[in-house]
Amino acid sequence: MNKWRIIIVAAAVVLGGLYALARLALQANSTAEVPVVAVEQPPAPYPADFEAQLGRLTHIAVSLHTEGELPRRIPWQTAESFPNIGSPQAQKGGCLRVSNVGPYPANFLAFGSPSPQFFHYNLFDCIEVPLVREHPQTGQTIPGLANAWASYDGMLWFRLDSRARYSNGRPVRAADFALSILLRHRTGDAAIGHFAEELHVYGDAVLAVRPKQMSYAAHLRAAAYLRPAEPGFYREFGADYTTRYAQRIPPTTGAYTVRKTRRGRLICLSRNPHWWARDIKGFRFTHNADTIEHHFLTDEAQAWELFLRGKLDMMQTRNIVAWQDKLRQADARIILHRFTLRYPMPPYGIALNAEQLPNIYLRRGLLHAMDMQKAMNVIFRGEAEQLPRFASGYNMPESAPLCYAYSPQAAEQCFLAAGYTHRGKDGIWQKADGTRLSVRLAFSPSEKISTLVALLAQSAARCGAEIIADPRPWQNCASLVQDKRHHMLFWATVAARPLPDYRSAFHSSSTGVNAPFCLQHPPMDAAIEALETAATQQQVSAACAEVEQLIQHLAIWLPGWMENQVNVAAWPHVQLPRADYAVYDVVDAHTLWITP
Repeated sequence: MNKWRIIIVAAAVVLGGLYALARLALQANSTAEVPVVAVEQPPAPYPADFEAQLGRLTHIAVSLHTEGELPRRIPWQTAESFPNIGSPQAQKGGCLRVSNVGPYPANFLAFGSPSPQFFHYNLFDCIEVPLVREHPQTGQTIPGLANAWASYDGMLWFRLDSRARYSNGRPVRAADFALSILLRHRTGDAAIGHFAEELHVYGDAVLAVRPKQMSYAAHLRAAAYLRPAEPGFYREFGADYTTRYAQRIPPTTGAYTVRKTRRGRLICLSRNPHWWARDIKGFRFTHNADTIEHHFLTDEAQAWELFLRGKLDMMQTRNIVAWQDKLRQADARIILHRFTLRYPMPPYGIALNAEQLPNIYLRRGLLHAMDMQKAMNVIFRGEAEQLPRFASGYNMPESAPLCYAYSPQAAEQCFLAAGYTHRGKDGIWQKADGTRLSVRLAFSPSEKISTLVALLAQSAARCGAEIIADPRPWQNCASLVQDKRHHMLFWATVAARPLPDYRSAFHSSSTGVNAPFCLQHPPMDAAIEALETAATQQQVSAACAEVEQLIQHLAIWLPGWMENQVNVAAWPHVQLPRADYAVYDVVDAHTLWITP
C-alpha cells in the first residue's frame, strides 16, 4: 500500500511539474489577459483623497458638485435623425484575419506610454466611444457616451447615456473623466490645459468644460480631450505605472477588447456580446465580426502569400505595385475594391530638425534637392499624388502650390547662401573650412521606404548634398526623435479630427516623437493658437492657411504621397457596405461583416 502511495505521490509531483512547465511556456508565448466580460457590475470607489488631489491640479481647475447643483435651464441638444452608419444587411459573427504592418506594441498603456505604439490606433482610437462623434457622411455631431450636449453659460455640457458601460461591466460616470485628467497629469500629460480651464462634474451623469474660448466644433474638440478612466482598474496606479500596467488590458467603452495575444505575432480583439451600445442607432450595424485577429507580419510579401492561400481574409494596401503584381494570377474568387477617401490624410513626408539644421537656407536647399515626385513615380508607378499641404483632406480650401519643387539650380543658390563655397572632388558641397554638406535621414525600413530613401539620396547627390540613409527599428527612431538627435526623419502620424493638430507637431511647447521638427518659432505658435480659438469656418481656414505658409517658409517638411486611394482585396465572405464613408481605414471603421 505504501508503495502505491509513493507512486501516486511521485506521479502527482511529475504531473505538477509538467503543468508548471507548460504554464511557463504558455506565458512565454502570450501576454494575454482575458478580461471577465460582465453584463453589469457595481461602480468601483475613487481614491480616498480624490477631491483633494483634484484640487492640486495646476493646468485645469476641476470641481465636483452634486446633481442637485445642476442648473435647470440647460438647452440640451440631441441627434436622432441621421443616416445609418454601416449596412442594415450586416450580419454579426465570424472572425476577420488581417495583417498589421506596424510593430507589435511594447505595452498596452492607454496613456503615459514611454514610447509611441502604433497599435494604440487600433486598440483605442478605433474602439473607444468618445463623448460625441462626427457622422462619417454628414459631418454632424451625433451621440457617443453622451446622448445630449449643450452650450450654456460659457461652458460645453455633456449628459452621459445611463447605459454606458466599460467592458468589465462597470458604469461610466462623470467623475471618471476627472480621474483621467488627474492620472494623465501625473504621467506628464497636461494637453487639456491648452483647450480648457475648468471642468465641473455634477453627480454621475453630467460634466461641463469651460474652454479658454468658445471655438469652432467645440464639442467635438472637447470630446477629443476628455476620456474616462475606470477607477477599479487604476486602483494600483502609482509611480511605477508604466511598468506595473504595461501588459494589462484597460477596460474599454467600445465593442472590442483584447482577449488573446501571442507576443510579437498576434493580437486578437473579441467583441463584447453585452456591449452597451450594440442596439443604439449609429452603432447597431457596426462592429459586426466576433473577433478580429491582427497578425503582425512586417514582411508584406509574406502577408500577400498568406492572403492568397486563404490564411488571411483581406489585404488592404496602398502599395500599387503589390496590387498590380500579386493579383494578376490570383484566385478568381477574390473580390477587388477600390476606395477614394474623403478623410484627413496622414502627413507622410520628410521632417527636418530645425535644431540640428538651424540654417534655413540649408533646409531650403535640401528640400529642393530631394526629388520626391520622381521617387513617388517609381514606387507607385505614376499613380501617387503628392500631398498639397501638411493638413490635407479637411473641409477647407487647399493652400497655394508647393514652392519646393526639385531644382538643382535653386538648391545650389540655397547652399551658397548657407555658406557652402565649392563642391569637392566627390561632388559634395563644402564650406571654406572643409565641412561637407552631409546629413542623415532616419527611417523605419521597409521595401517601399528603403527604396524612397535611396532615390531621394540619389537626387540629392546630383545637387551636391550627401544624404546618409539611417535605417532603424521604429522604437529606435522614436528614441532618436525624443532626444532631438536626428537630422531628418521619414515620418507621419494619424491625422486628427475634426481640425488639424498642428500643436503637437509645430508648437514650441511640444516634445517627443510627434514633434520631429523641434521648432521654436513665436509666429508659428501664434498661428496655432489662433486656430485653436477660431470661432468660425472662415477663421479656421485663415489660421490653417497661415500655419501652412509658415511650414513652407521655414522649410521643415517635404510632403510625400497622399493616401486617398485604398485598394482592398477580400475573399467573398468579407462584405463591405456600398456607402462611400469618410474613413481612412475600412477595417478600422468596423462596418464590414463576415458571411457564413
